[in-house]
Amino acid sequence: MNLQDGDVVMKPANKAQRVSRLTRPGITGVRVLPAVLIICMLIMSCGVHGAGLTAKEVLDEVEGTVLLVGSGSAKIELITESKRGQQRSNTLQIYRKEDADDTEKQLLEYLQPADVAGTKLLSITKPDGKDSEIWLFLPALGKERRIAAQEMQTKFMGTDFTYEEISGTAAYKEDYESKRLDDDTFDGHKCYVLQLTPKGKSEYTFVKMWVWQDEFIPVKIEFYGRGDKLRKSLDTSGWKKNAKDKWELAQVVMSDAIAGTKTIIKIMETSDADVPDDYFTVRYLRRR
Repeated sequence: MNLQDGDVVMKPANKAQRVSRLTRPGITGVRVLPAVLIICMLIMSCGVHGAGLTAKEVLDEVEGTVLLVGSGSAKIELITESKRGQQRSNTLQIYRKEDADDTEKQLLEYLQPADVAGTKLLSITKPDGKDSEIWLFLPALGKERRIAAQEMQTKFMGTDFTYEEISGTAAYKEDYESKRLDDDTFDGHKCYVLQLTPKGKSEYTFVKMWVWQDEFIPVKIEFYGRGDKLRKSLDTSGWKKNAKDKWELAQVVMSDAIAGTKTIIKIMETSDADVPDDYFTVRYLRRR
């Protein structure tokens, strides 16, 4: 196979369908969450295939790696695991909405345990990445604060996700140069493999992403730091189609290779019901 290194990652049904999909409007940059904000429950339809796709064309097809794509909500169990294997379980509700101008809004709210219940994280991500914002509300303080740019790559609430990753504000398509590597297989899925190198300042020297060829779903991501040493890895599992014939995952795990810790996200339930606009306002953060 001749791989293309100069471009920034499933088999086309036919030429006309491939051209139509690759040129359609409204596809934004890849978001990590969980990441998710890497991270990482995608709800999406099937895509195109093609051994000749460039890395940029593959990224154009990937709609996101946040907990939700589009509008809706989900209840999740978030488990933090220490180096010694000690675990702490948290229950969160996630709300998400995409506006007509492609602005992406996401609200995370802790429901349990009691000592963190009411903690909320609001992120508003503009399509060009500019003027995006993240707000954190801590009930003990009774007020919200905006996360500064220098805090974006620090860990969120004792997890292995950064604020940038958990909120889905990391835009690989815009902020990273990328190339396509040799194809690989992960969890039984044939995958495109991309190497993404940040254009500007970043805590990572490069990122590797495994994209399921049949569905254009990112199923694994590795983050490399100084000395090109593996720092973190994100793995998904339990992909299946829901009642609406869209893909949902069961679990995502973010592992810190240096600290020896893990953050496990288990999807408990999802809904595509519309979420009110006022959920995504700073004023709503204080509502109990």
